[in-house]
Amino acid sequence: MLSRFLLMFKCLVLSVLGFNFVALPSIAMSENPKILIYGDSLSAAYGIAKQQGWPTLLQNKLIAKHYQYNVINASISGETTSGGLSRLDATLAEFKPNIIILALGANDGLRGLPLTEMTKNLSAMITLSKKYKLKVLLVGMKIPPNYGPKYAASFSQTYNQLSQQHKISLVPFMLENIAANPNLIQEDGLHPNAIGQPIILENIWPKLQPLLK
Repeated sequence: MLSRFLLMFKCLVLSVLGFNFVALPSIAMSENPKILIYGDSLSAAYGIAKQQGWPTLLQNKLIAKHYQYNVINASISGETTSGGLSRLDATLAEFKPNIIILALGANDGLRGLPLTEMTKNLSAMITLSKKYKLKVLLVGMKIPPNYGPKYAASFSQTYNQLSQQHKISLVPFMLENIAANPNLIQEDGLHPNAIGQPIILENIWPKLQPLLK
C-alpha cells in the first residue's frame, strides 16, 4: 500500500514539473520497459484534455495489444531542439527509458532558426540516446511554404538526412493527413484537435511497432 502511495506521489510531482506519466498507476512502472515521448506542444496535448492526446492513445493501444510498456510524456509546449538537448541527459538518467520518440524541431522552423543548429541539436540528442542504449524513433515535421520554398524543403530534408546518418527509424511527417484538413486543426491553425490525435498515432505506430519487444 505504501509503495503504491509513493508511486502516485511521484507521478503527481513529475506532472507538476511538466512530465506526464501516461501509464495508469496500477501498472508496475519499475517492472515494465518505458517509451519516452520527447516533443513539443504537438505531443503535449496542447489545447485538449490530456486523455485525448496521442501519447495517452498510444498507452491505451499498447495495453490493448498486450505490450507491457509504460509511456512517459516529457513533451513541453514551446520546446525547441536547443531546449530539448539541454534537458535530455537528466531526463534519460531519471526515467531510464528503452525507446525514445524524438519529436522536436517544429518550433525551430516556426521561428526561422538556423537549420544547421537544429540539425546539430537533433544529432546530439540521437547520439546521446544511443549512448544510453535506446532505440530511437525520429518524428519528422514540415513547415508552411511561406517561410520560403528553399528553407521549407531543407527543413523537411533534415529529418531524412539524420535518419540515414544515424541509421534510425523515421516517421516522415507527424501531421500527415492532418495538416491540410481544417476540420482536424484547432482554431489557432497549428495544433491538431482531439479528432486529429488518433491520426497522429496512425502515422507513428507502423514505425514504432517494430521497435517493441
